[in-house]
Amino acid sequence: MSFRLRTLGALLALVGALAAAATLALLSPTGASDYLIQEEPERGSTVAEAPHQLILTFDRPLAQVRGVHHVEVTDGAGHGVDDGHPRISTYSQRTLVVPIHAEGDGPLEVHYRVRLLGEGESIDVASSYNFSVDHTLGPVEGDPSEVPVSAKSSQALVLWTIAILIGIAVAGGLIYFLRMATGNSRSSLEPTNRSVFRD
Repeated sequence: MSFRLRTLGALLALVGALAAAATLALLSPTGASDYLIQEEPERGSTVAEAPHQLILTFDRPLAQVRGVHHVEVTDGAGHGVDDGHPRISTYSQRTLVVPIHAEGDGPLEVHYRVRLLGEGESIDVASSYNFSVDHTLGPVEGDPSEVPVSAKSSQALVLWTIAILIGIAVAGGLIYFLRMATGNSRSSLEPTNRSVFRD
Protein backbone atom coordinates (compact mmCIF):
# COMPACT_ATOMS: atom_id res chain seq x y z
CA MET A 1 0.00 0.00 0.00
CA SER A 2 2.82 2.41 0.86
CA PHE A 3 4.35 1.84 -2.60
CA ARG A 4 1.03 2.72 -4.25
CA LEU A 5 0.67 5.84 -2.14
CA ARG A 6 4.21 6.91 -3.00
CA THR A 7 3.54 6.34 -6.71
CA LEU A 8 0.29 8.31 -6.57
CA GLY A 9 2.02 11.11 -4.66
CA ALA A 10 4.81 11.27 -7.23
CA LEU A 11 2.28 11.38 -10.08
CA LEU A 12 0.32 14.21 -8.44
CA ALA A 13 3.54 16.12 -7.71
CA LEU A 14 4.59 15.80 -11.37
CA VAL A 15 1.20 17.02 -12.58
CA GLY A 16 1.36 19.94 -10.13
CA ALA A 17 4.84 20.92 -11.33
CA LEU A 18 3.75 20.80 -14.97
CA ALA A 19 0.64 22.87 -14.22
CA ALA A 20 2.75 25.46 -12.36
CA ALA A 21 5.20 25.70 -15.25
CA ALA A 22 2.33 26.11 -17.71
CA THR A 23 0.78 28.83 -15.57
CA LEU A 24 4.08 30.71 -15.49
CA ALA A 25 4.28 30.40 -19.26
CA LEU A 26 0.81 31.91 -19.51
CA LEU A 27 1.68 34.78 -17.22
CA SER A 28 5.00 35.58 -18.85
CA PRO A 29 4.87 38.22 -21.58
CA THR A 30 4.97 36.90 -25.15
CA GLY A 31 4.89 40.21 -26.98
CA ALA A 32 7.42 42.75 -28.13
CA SER A 33 7.77 44.36 -24.70
CA ASP A 34 7.29 43.44 -21.06
CA TYR A 35 3.87 45.07 -21.13
CA LEU A 36 2.45 43.78 -24.43
CA ILE A 37 1.21 40.27 -23.63
CA GLN A 38 -0.59 39.39 -26.87
CA GLU A 39 -0.76 40.57 -30.46
CA GLU A 40 -3.06 39.53 -33.30
CA PRO A 41 -1.50 38.69 -35.70
CA GLU A 42 1.30 37.43 -33.51
CA ARG A 43 4.80 38.82 -33.57
CA GLY A 44 6.97 37.07 -36.17
CA SER A 45 4.04 35.13 -37.65
CA THR A 46 3.11 34.78 -41.33
CA VAL A 47 -0.57 35.02 -42.22
CA ALA A 48 -2.36 34.14 -45.46
CA GLU A 49 -4.42 37.33 -45.55
CA ALA A 50 -3.69 40.87 -44.48
CA PRO A 51 -5.89 41.57 -41.45
CA HIS A 52 -8.32 44.49 -41.37
CA GLN A 53 -7.19 45.35 -37.84
CA LEU A 54 -4.47 44.69 -35.30
CA ILE A 55 -5.29 43.79 -31.70
CA LEU A 56 -2.74 44.67 -29.03
CA THR A 57 -3.40 43.44 -25.49
CA PHE A 58 -1.38 44.77 -22.56
CA ASP A 59 -0.94 43.53 -19.00
CA ARG A 60 -2.65 46.59 -17.48
CA PRO A 61 -5.36 49.08 -18.47
CA LEU A 62 -4.79 51.74 -21.12
CA ALA A 63 -5.20 55.38 -20.11
CA GLN A 64 -8.57 56.77 -21.15
CA VAL A 65 -7.03 59.93 -22.57
CA ARG A 66 -7.56 61.01 -26.17
CA GLY A 67 -4.42 61.23 -28.28
CA VAL A 68 -1.93 59.46 -25.98
CA HIS A 69 -1.95 56.13 -27.88
CA HIS A 70 -0.13 56.04 -31.21
CA VAL A 71 0.29 53.02 -33.49
CA GLU A 72 2.03 53.20 -36.86
CA VAL A 73 1.94 50.24 -39.26
CA THR A 74 4.14 50.32 -42.36
CA ASP A 75 4.63 47.89 -45.24
CA GLY A 76 7.92 46.73 -46.74
CA ALA A 77 8.18 49.93 -48.80
CA GLY A 78 7.74 52.10 -45.71
CA HIS A 79 4.22 53.25 -46.59
CA GLY A 80 1.76 53.68 -43.73
CA VAL A 81 -1.19 51.26 -43.81
CA ASP A 82 -2.93 52.22 -40.55
CA ASP A 83 -5.78 54.72 -40.35
CA GLY A 84 -4.09 56.72 -37.59
CA HIS A 85 -6.91 56.23 -35.09
CA PRO A 86 -6.30 53.36 -32.65
CA ARG A 87 -9.13 52.84 -30.18
CA ILE A 88 -9.52 51.06 -26.88
CA SER A 89 -11.72 47.96 -27.17
CA THR A 90 -15.21 48.17 -25.71
CA TYR A 91 -14.68 44.67 -24.27
CA SER A 92 -11.39 45.26 -22.45
CA GLN A 93 -9.60 48.39 -21.26
CA ARG A 94 -6.31 46.55 -21.80
CA THR A 95 -6.84 46.01 -25.52
CA LEU A 96 -6.09 48.45 -28.33
CA VAL A 97 -7.69 47.96 -31.76
CA VAL A 98 -5.89 49.40 -34.80
CA PRO A 99 -7.72 49.43 -38.19
CA ILE A 100 -5.36 48.86 -41.16
CA HIS A 101 -5.71 48.58 -44.94
CA ALA A 102 -2.69 46.56 -46.05
CA GLU A 103 -2.56 44.94 -49.48
CA GLY A 104 -0.17 42.52 -51.10
CA ASP A 105 2.48 40.28 -49.60
CA GLY A 106 5.49 41.14 -47.50
CA PRO A 107 6.45 42.26 -44.00
CA LEU A 108 4.44 44.71 -41.91
CA GLU A 109 6.19 46.69 -39.17
CA VAL A 110 4.20 47.79 -36.12
CA HIS A 111 5.46 50.69 -33.96
CA TYR A 112 3.40 51.63 -30.93
CA ARG A 113 3.53 54.18 -28.12
CA VAL A 114 0.87 53.87 -25.43
CA ARG A 115 0.17 55.04 -21.89
CA LEU A 116 -0.70 52.37 -19.33
CA LEU A 117 -2.14 52.80 -15.86
CA GLY A 118 -0.06 51.38 -13.00
CA GLU A 119 -0.60 51.58 -9.27
CA GLY A 120 -1.07 55.31 -8.73
CA GLU A 121 1.02 56.21 -11.78
CA SER A 122 0.99 56.09 -15.58
CA ILE A 123 3.60 54.30 -17.66
CA ASP A 124 4.54 55.34 -21.19
CA VAL A 125 5.53 52.31 -23.26
CA ALA A 126 7.02 52.31 -26.76
CA SER A 127 8.20 49.33 -28.79
CA SER A 128 7.75 47.56 -32.12
CA TYR A 129 7.35 44.15 -33.73
CA ASN A 130 6.61 42.75 -37.18
CA PHE A 131 4.72 40.01 -39.00
CA SER A 132 4.35 39.01 -42.65
CA VAL A 133 1.60 38.41 -45.19
CA ASP A 134 1.93 35.59 -47.73
CA HIS A 135 -1.16 34.89 -49.86
CA THR A 136 0.34 31.63 -51.16
CA LEU A 137 -0.45 30.10 -47.76
CA GLY A 138 -4.20 30.38 -48.45
CA PRO A 139 -6.36 27.50 -49.79
CA VAL A 140 -5.96 26.61 -53.47
CA GLU A 141 -8.95 27.73 -55.55
CA GLY A 142 -11.31 24.81 -56.15
CA ASP A 143 -9.79 22.79 -53.31
CA PRO A 144 -12.52 22.13 -50.71
CA SER A 145 -10.00 21.57 -47.94
CA GLU A 146 -8.96 24.67 -46.08
CA VAL A 147 -5.38 25.34 -45.12
CA PRO A 148 -5.16 26.74 -41.62
CA VAL A 149 -4.11 30.38 -41.62
CA SER A 150 -1.94 29.99 -38.56
CA ALA A 151 -1.22 27.49 -35.81
CA LYS A 152 -3.13 27.58 -32.55
CA SER A 153 -1.92 30.17 -30.14
CA SER A 154 0.57 29.02 -27.53
CA GLN A 155 -1.79 30.03 -24.74
CA ALA A 156 -4.59 27.80 -26.06
CA LEU A 157 -2.08 24.94 -26.31
CA VAL A 158 -0.97 25.48 -22.72
CA LEU A 159 -4.57 25.56 -21.48
CA TRP A 160 -5.37 22.29 -23.25
CA THR A 161 -2.23 20.71 -21.80
CA ILE A 162 -3.23 21.77 -18.29
CA ALA A 163 -6.77 20.45 -18.78
CA ILE A 164 -5.51 17.07 -20.06
CA LEU A 165 -2.99 16.69 -17.23
CA ILE A 166 -5.57 17.56 -14.59
CA GLY A 167 -8.01 15.11 -16.20
CA ILE A 168 -5.40 12.34 -16.11
CA ALA A 169 -4.58 13.10 -12.47
CA VAL A 170 -8.25 13.11 -11.43
CA ALA A 171 -9.00 9.89 -13.33
CA GLY A 172 -5.94 8.19 -11.82
CA GLY A 173 -6.92 9.30 -8.32
CA LEU A 174 -10.51 8.08 -8.76
CA ILE A 175 -9.37 4.69 -10.07
CA TYR A 176 -6.91 4.31 -7.19
CA PHE A 177 -9.43 5.19 -4.48
CA LEU A 178 -12.15 3.00 -6.07
CA ARG A 179 -9.78 0.05 -6.08
CA MET A 180 -8.87 0.70 -2.46
CA ALA A 181 -12.54 0.95 -1.47
CA THR A 182 -13.44 -2.22 -3.39
CA GLY A 183 -10.55 -4.12 -1.78
CA ASN A 184 -11.63 -3.03 1.71
CA SER A 185 -15.28 -4.03 1.15
CA ARG A 186 -14.27 -7.45 -0.12
CA SER A 187 -12.05 -8.09 2.88
CA SER A 188 -14.88 -7.10 5.25
CA LEU A 189 -17.21 -9.65 3.63
CA GLU A 190 -14.81 -12.55 4.20
CA PRO A 191 -15.68 -14.81 7.22
CA THR A 192 -13.60 -14.01 10.26
CA ASN A 193 -13.86 -17.51 11.82
CA ARG A 194 -13.15 -20.24 9.32
CA SER A 195 -13.42 -23.00 11.97
CA VAL A 196 -17.21 -23.04 11.48
CA PHE A 197 -16.69 -24.84 8.16
CA ARG A 198 -14.48 -27.56 9.61
CA ASP A 199 -15.84 -31.11 10.21
